[in-house]
Amino acid sequence: MMVISDQSPIYAAVNLSKSELKTMLSACYQCSSCTSVCPLRRVSKFNPRKIIHKFKMDTPVSEEDLTSCLTCSLCLEVCPQEVDFPEFIRLSRKNVGISDDNFAHHNIFNLIQIFMGEMTESGMKFDFQGKTDPTSNIAYFPGCIDLFDRFLDLKETDFHQIGQSAINIMNKVGISPNLISLKCCGHDAYWTGDEGAYDQVREYNTQFIKSSGISTLVVSCAECYYTFEKLYDLDVRVQHISQFIDENKEKLGFKGETYDLAYHDACRLGRFMKEYDTPRNVLKATGANIKEFTLNKQFTKCCGVSAWLKCDDNSRAIMLRKLEETAQAVGNEGTLAVGCTKCFAHLNCVLEDRKPQHNFQIKVKEIGMIVDETSSSKS
Repeated sequence: MMVISDQSPIYAAVNLSKSELKTMLSACYQCSSCTSVCPLRRVSKFNPRKIIHKFKMDTPVSEEDLTSCLTCSLCLEVCPQEVDFPEFIRLSRKNVGISDDNFAHHNIFNLIQIFMGEMTESGMKFDFQGKTDPTSNIAYFPGCIDLFDRFLDLKETDFHQIGQSAINIMNKVGISPNLISLKCCGHDAYWTGDEGAYDQVREYNTQFIKSSGISTLVVSCAECYYTFEKLYDLDVRVQHISQFIDENKEKLGFKGETYDLAYHDACRLGRFMKEYDTPRNVLKATGANIKEFTLNKQFTKCCGVSAWLKCDDNSRAIMLRKLEETAQAVGNEGTLAVGCTKCFAHLNCVLEDRKPQHNFQIKVKEIGMIVDETSSSKS
């Protein structure tokens, strides 16, 4: 079991001392607000307050603690002292490293990020129907969705349709996007502390975007949106697909049928980017009557997994609670809308795993898919 200590040789390599990490936590006065709202605390003994206390008192913090945190930032949302616990977790992961057995799906997705950075000379390859234009200054990047189809082995979930729906929508409003071939944005490498892998894909993507001549980059994934907008230094406009749709919704011939659904605020789109109203405006334009969760917007609980870490019984319990809340809001056969491909993946994964623990018939759909289904305009 790895632990953080001043003797860890990797500290010197990244020029970050334990005392500097302590400084990040110095404002904490142990009020326990973080622990009281933590989604993981609802299903386990995970305790952010205790982790902070242990670290400040020079008691070793285990790799189990470091890898269990969802980095969802709900703790930071309520902290009266604005102690950035997620960033402390990220930097600590960077310092000590993470064992392969803490990653879900045999670590395949994080290994792909490393492979992309070190060995490939090009980005993702896609095969979408519809009109695209390599000279357009408006680009669309689908993210890693086709890899999800290849490796997640979900029989009833079509990740490719997320990108296809985005292309359909852009065509419907008269735009033939540049289907840009980038590498993975690097979000997961960044948040698991592998900044070497992150830096490699960021450098490639930055140069590719710069040479492409685009002015706008549209993405469907909340993590891609956050990463390109906040972590990269790009001289282009980055838009989440919901923002693009909101600006163009008058050009979409929505069918006018009303229906109920619930909406889940993804951590990276909501708390990290403060984008709460635009997805709701888009869904309402399609005819949706949004049934809000009791805890919504900045207080929404995470879907249960982050950066492909610790997809375990605790993660499953969090996902099932999200589905229980959805069933309470819109019924056991209702629809849950999401604005992130990872939320779409995790929640559909637990839905397909129909063991005796649940019998939910809920449909989890990405926003672009819903808009494509409910609009009829053609370019």
